Formats: sequence, C-alpha cells, structure tokens
Amino acid sequence: MVPIPPPPSFGANQPPPPPPPGPDHALTFPPPGALTLGWRWVLTLGWVGVVVGLIAVGNAADVINKPPFWLGEGVLVLIPFALPVAATIAAFMNHPAAIWIGLAAVVGLIGVAVVDIGATPGVAAAIGALALVGLLTTLAAFAGRMPPAG
Repeated sequence: MVPIPPPPSFGANQPPPPPPPGPDHALTFPPPGALTLGWRWVLTLGWVGVVVGLIAVGNAADVINKPPFWLGEGVLVLIPFALPVAATIAAFMNHPAAIWIGLAAVVGLIGVAVVDIGATPGVAAAIGALALVGLLTTLAAFAGRMPPAG
C-alpha cells in the first residue's frame, strides 16, 4: 500500500488567496423607480413584440391593398412607431420613467387605432390588440419597480 502524501501548505511557492470583495465588487441595485433585471427584460421584449406586430400589421395591410393613413408618403409612417420604440429604448436602458413612457405609447397606439377605424377597421382592431398587449405588459411591469430608498 502506498502512503497518501500530506496536503500542500501555503508557503512561498503558493500564490496567496484572492482578497475579499471590496467596494469595487459591491452589489449595485437599480435606482428607486427603475425596474429589476427580470422585469426590465419582460418590458423590453414586450415592447419589441409590439413594434414587430406593428410592422406585420403595416405589411399585411399593404399586401391586401387596404393601407392605413400612416402608410402614406413621408413622415406619417413614423407616427405609430415613435412612442413604442421610445418605450422599448426606455425599458432597455432601465430608465425610471420607462413604465410611464410605455403608458404614453399605449395611449398613442389607441389614438392611431381610432383614426384608422373608419377607413381600415381590421387594421384598427389589430393596432388596438397591440395596444392591449402593450398595456398589459406595462401594467405587469409595475410589480418589478424598485421601492423608494429608506
């Protein structure tokens, strides 16, 4: 039987153990009113889904030759996308006002749907459904807000 060698001891030939974490390695938390990491991604991906849905609705409306007012020429195409893209960016950047920007985007989408309801009711219904998705996602994100300090 072969004897087991003793465990090595810390000596001159061994590196010292790493130092304990200091202030550079301290945990950082989002500021009050900002979202936790999980809810930040829920809100970001929810608004990404709304923007992708708007692209799909615009494309489908163009294919069936019933374009809504915002598929006209010029800058009108930006109208339904401006606030949802702003909500997506605010959620991704974890801005403390991301939820409020999301609610403003919902109001903007409802306004676009109301304007479209006369000429293209199907497109208006689809945009209204996307506004509902944005509303539910944004309201759910209230659960992930950091509480005030203190």
